Amino acid sequence: MSFERAQGATSRADQTTVRRANLGIVLQQIASGVPRSRARVAAETGLTRGTVSSLVGELLELDLLRETGEGDHSGRVGRPAQTLELGDRIVAVGLEVNVDYLAVCVEDLTGTIRYERHVHTDNRRSRPGPVLSRLARMAEEALEAADVDDLVPVGVAVALPGVVEEHSGTLLRAPNLAWSEIAVADEIAARLPGFTVRADNEANLAALAEHWQGAARGLDDVLCVFGEVGVGGGIFVDGELFRGAHGYGGELGHVTVEPDGPQCNCGARGCLETLVGLEAIARRAGLAAGSEGRTRNITRELVRRAEKGEDAVLASLAEAGRYLGIGLASAVNLFDVEAVVLGGCFGPLFPWISDDVRRMLDERVLSAGWSRCEVRASEFGDGAAVRGAAALTLRSVLAEPWRVAERSRPRQVRAS
Repeated sequence: MSFERAQGATSRADQTTVRRANLGIVLQQIASGVPRSRARVAAETGLTRGTVSSLVGELLELDLLRETGEGDHSGRVGRPAQTLELGDRIVAVGLEVNVDYLAVCVEDLTGTIRYERHVHTDNRRSRPGPVLSRLARMAEEALEAADVDDLVPVGVAVALPGVVEEHSGTLLRAPNLAWSEIAVADEIAARLPGFTVRADNEANLAALAEHWQGAARGLDDVLCVFGEVGVGGGIFVDGELFRGAHGYGGELGHVTVEPDGPQCNCGARGCLETLVGLEAIARRAGLAAGSEGRTRNITRELVRRAEKGEDAVLASLAEAGRYLGIGLASAVNLFDVEAVVLGGCFGPLFPWISDDVRRMLDERVLSAGWSRCEVRASEFGDGAAVRGAAALTLRSVLAEPWRVAERSRPRQVRAS
C-alpha cells in the first residue's frame, strides 16, 4: 500500500515537472516572434491542441499572455483564430550602481520601459552602505509607481561595476569604486522585504539587454563592450552568456595592451581601460572632468567638440579607437564572434572611433579576409546595464513561468 502511494506521488511529481516545462515551451514560443494562435503554437511545438489550450489558459491567468483581438488566418478557410502575445503587466526592476550615477528602471515582458530614473552622484567618495540605501529608496519609488499602474513586479536585479560572484550576488572587487567583498544582493534584499534580489557584472547585464532586445538581437556569437570610466565586456557564445570557469569572464577592460602603460586602479599597468576609458579620452583631449553628472557631461562635450572638428579631440578619439580595436582583435581571435557592439560612452562616440576599430580588426584578426567581424553601435547606450538587470529576471520568467504564481502575490508598498 505504501509503495503504491509513493509511486502515485512520484507520478504526480513527474506530471508537474512536465507541465512546468511545457508552460515554458509555450511561453517562449510565443515570445520568439509574431503573435500566434493556439493552433499554430501546437503545430510548432508538437504539443496537442488540448494541452496548448490548457497551458495558455494558465498563462493568461498569470498575466504572462494576452489575446490581441486580431485573427490568425494561417492559410485556413473560415473564422480566424485569436492570436496571443506577451502580456505587459508582469515587470522586473533593474538597478545599477556606477562610478558616477545610480539608476533604476521597470521593464515589462515586451521590453517596454515603464519607469526609469538616473541620479548623478560621485560614488567613489561614498561608503557602500549609504549608496545601497539610496539605491533601495529609488527601487521603492519605482515599485510605488508600478503599483499605481497596476503592474506586478516579480524580481529585482542589480548591475555592478566590478567582479561579481553571480550565485551569491557578492561584489568581490570594484577597482573604480574601491569597494570589495560587499554582499550587494543581500544588502538590497534586506531593504526590499519580499523580493528575491540578484546581482551581476554591469557589462554582462548590458550585453544581455543588447542580445535580448538591442543591437545584438539575433546573433549567437557576439562581443559587447561598454565604456564609461572603466571598460567592461560581455560575450555571447552559441547564444549563451559566457562566464568562464568561475563566473568572472569578460573583463576586457583589464586586458593589457601597453605593458609599460598607465597605472590602472586594479594595480596593473597598461590595461585597456587606462587608454580608452572616458576619463582617459577626455584627458588626452584637454577636457576637465566635472563633479556632477560626469560621464554624460564629458561624453556630450566630446561629441560637441568632435562635431566642430577640434584636432585634440579627434586625435584622442582616434587613439581610443586604435587601442580599442587592438583589444577587441585579441578577443575576436579567441572567440570568433560575428559582431562587436560598442556601448556606453562608445555609442555616442561611435562615428569617430568605429573606423579605427574596424581597421584594427581587419589588420589583426587572422580570419578577417574570409569572415569580417561586423562593428555595431549599441541601441541602449548607457541605459543598457540597468535594462539588462531587469531582463535578467524577465528571461528567467520566460524559462520558468510557473514561478510567477509564487512571486506575484499582492504586496503592500511602504507609505512615503
